[in-house]
Amino acid sequence: MGISKTEISLRRLLSAAPNQQNQSKLIHYVATLREQLEQLSEEKTPQGLPRVTKAKVNEYYEKIEAVASRIAAQVTDTELSYENFAKDSTSDSSPKKEDDTQSPTSPQLRRRIVPASSKEQSYDADPSKPIKLDTAAQARIDKQR
Repeated sequence: MGISKTEISLRRLLSAAPNQQNQSKLIHYVATLREQLEQLSEEKTPQGLPRVTKAKVNEYYEKIEAVASRIAAQVTDTELSYENFAKDSTSDSSPKKEDDTQSPTSPQLRRRIVPASSKEQSYDADPSKPIKLDTAAQARIDKQR
């Protein structure tokens, strides 16, 4: 009796999970592993017997949960470092002056400094107005037509 395709995929994903550094991919790995384990536990042989023993299913389950706990540990580490960052930034002696018009951003994003003249500039979306094009752009449009 051979190994099913689902079990092969499950084993490959379990072996690749410890090497994965991207947290979003790890979350996807765990979800996929759980789905594959469910499929594997439902598979039957032609005689109607379970394809995989309960002991093997439990072993796979424990490995999946170990990967899931690794994700949970990374999330708590990230939250702790974020809280420390927030404490450090709020305890500055010189308060920062912010405009009321600025939108709040997360600390991971940089704010691009844009001159005030470009903020006030608006573009009319009137399709009846002709658009001024240089010769290269006009040649490109003619070629595409």
